[in-house]
Amino acid sequence: MIKDKIILIAEDDADDRLLIKEAFEENQTSAMIIFFENGEELLNYLKDFSKEEAAILPDLFILDLNMPKTNGKEVLKYLKEQNIFREIPVIILTTSKSKEEENNVLSMGAAGFFTKPSSFTELVDLTASIHRNWILN
Repeated sequence: MIKDKIILIAEDDADDRLLIKEAFEENQTSAMIIFFENGEELLNYLKDFSKEEAAILPDLFILDLNMPKTNGKEVLKYLKEQNIFREIPVIILTTSKSKEEENNVLSMGAAGFFTKPSSFTELVDLTASIHRNWILN
């Protein structure tokens, strides 16, 4: 049995959540996308996972960098410290254009760092690339 792909996304901005959802839909992704309003909400969801639940582990995490309560870097650090999540790719999607910030999260184990596009068309292109590189593979 092939399980559906699962993407967990932590994004504090409701408009960005809607745009990301619509961009993935525009690409006709077959993945199930679950949104969290901040890093703390995502971490609370993940705390009950065990190896027995490996069949429902996510295939990809997408994190906003600057979120209240628990930011993207803190979530990334947690994910890379947990054996069960360590190998799951983590994409940072942020308003930041800082090369230093990018190098920092990549050195922490993020699979990619993308600045949020300024247009919906660019976001559709970005989500298509994410889908192609991290969900279809």
